[in-house]
Amino acid sequence: MRVIEPAAFALFLGGALLLNITPGPDMAFTLASTARGGTRAGLAAALGVGAGSLGWAAATAAGLAAFLAASEHALTVIRLAGGAYLLYLAVRVLTEKDAPPITDGRSGVVASFRAGMLTNLFNPKVGLFYLAFLPGFARAEAGDVALQILFLGAIFSFTGTCVLMIVASAAGAVRGRLVQSGRVRGMLKAFTASVFGGLGFYLLLSHER
Repeated sequence: MRVIEPAAFALFLGGALLLNITPGPDMAFTLASTARGGTRAGLAAALGVGAGSLGWAAATAAGLAAFLAASEHALTVIRLAGGAYLLYLAVRVLTEKDAPPITDGRSGVVASFRAGMLTNLFNPKVGLFYLAFLPGFARAEAGDVALQILFLGAIFSFTGTCVLMIVASAAGAVRGRLVQSGRVRGMLKAFTASVFGGLGFYLLLSHER
């Protein structure tokens, strides 16, 4: 693959960074994960979201995203699975005895990473966005289009993950000073469950077409 034209790449990078810093479901999920489990959980969730995003980039490069976009039933199944999973996370938060737990252990970090990745993979709107955004910056004369899409998707995922990790670190620093209060812990628990539940209902009630 030859180098992508510098002007096109600069335009892509600027657009990617602007989209990365725009608040959305991924940022809300990262903040909620940090509120629930602390900085390490938030960072793990951010990395999970990045992994899911990279998975959609690979699917777009392979043509799978285009196939899914053409299949209303496939999109519906993915959307409903994602919504149900987020509602499950909301219920788990609400039923925890001590809220929110400080997730310092390896199992908690792994769980946060897995949740971030699955939440992203189960959101078909991410795949549709990649399908609409990435191919526009690929050029046939620059070589293998699939490799270009994968390359651009990897950069978008990387920059997005970096932004989410900054958000998680900042939120974690504030959370550390607040969790000593039982009342604040309860508010963080309510916030986390509300975000997870809200995102879940958003997926369940939204329509792709």
